[in-house]
Amino acid sequence: MVTEQPLKYAKQFKIKKNKDYTIIELFGDKSSRRVTSTLVLYKQEKPNLGNDYFYIKTPVNRVACMSSIYTAMMQKLRCDQYIVAIDNVDYYNDISIQKRVSESKIIELSKGPKVEIEKTIVLNPDLFLTFGMGNPKEDVETKIIQAGIPVAITLDHIEETPLARAEWLKFVACFFNKESLGDSLFTVTETNYNRLKSLTRSISKKPKVLTEIKYGDAWYIPSGKSYMASIINDAGGDYFWKDEKTGSTPLSFEIVFEKAKDCDFWINQYNINSKTELLSHDERYGLFKAFKNNNLYNNNKVQNKLGFSNYWETGVTNPDDILADLIAIFTPSLLPHHQLKYYKHIE
Repeated sequence: MVTEQPLKYAKQFKIKKNKDYTIIELFGDKSSRRVTSTLVLYKQEKPNLGNDYFYIKTPVNRVACMSSIYTAMMQKLRCDQYIVAIDNVDYYNDISIQKRVSESKIIELSKGPKVEIEKTIVLNPDLFLTFGMGNPKEDVETKIIQAGIPVAITLDHIEETPLARAEWLKFVACFFNKESLGDSLFTVTETNYNRLKSLTRSISKKPKVLTEIKYGDAWYIPSGKSYMASIINDAGGDYFWKDEKTGSTPLSFEIVFEKAKDCDFWINQYNINSKTELLSHDERYGLFKAFKNNNLYNNNKVQNKLGFSNYWETGVTNPDDILADLIAIFTPSLLPHHQLKYYKHIE
């Protein structure tokens, strides 16, 4: 008998269980509940449920993680000793990962823009954990699939809320037979997040919030149904594009300025570290109210030597810490003793 395991926030996967195996369905199409691929995780004898399924024996012991987000999840599940490969260490802040790469205990598989296929095949991990749109045959190089390397695709990046992204910890936990631990860890995060969110209900006038800067000629604005819009709202902020329904929208400087010139706070300016540096990209940035009032905050407080921050690396599994930062920024009186963990004041 197969029973569905309840998920509270995540919409892009489903877990079903019976005593012999676990079925994970992936929904790569946000506009429908169409199953784009199905993973079958088994502990002993491999079941025969159909040729279109992807079968993975658990627990896995040698994992190639193609994002720092998943290495952080494995660390939270106390499974990071099973990491044998990553994408590119340049993006990582975690000192233990950096050390293991320098000692050749962890192999880099994508120092450039693409995964090194032959190196991956020779490594032959128990699991190749990466991201995409839900179908390993389309998201991963054909030779890796043909080599029989088990592949799992995550879709946390298309979830629309912080707790939905964080709940993908339960997905990763399945490959190590640590579902109970994944559930309990997520419950702690959920409880903390909702407790913090409840603090903002007393805010009568929400501060107006602008995000991002121009990239090239376009200013890519997160939609009102995005992770960023959701966490700004939960932190008691009034996001200018909260009613925008489409995805990340490219806008001109002029359009953004006309709508958001009177922003109270401006956050997430990529890798900017000072107001002078920001102005060097475009002097017009100094015209925004938040710039004039010294209310610029960037999510790069912790950076490695190459300037890459840990915001997504550990923040996806710790959205309660990010939420606490934003509440302390927008309404300091709600968390008067809070020390910023992911954000810093840009001066």
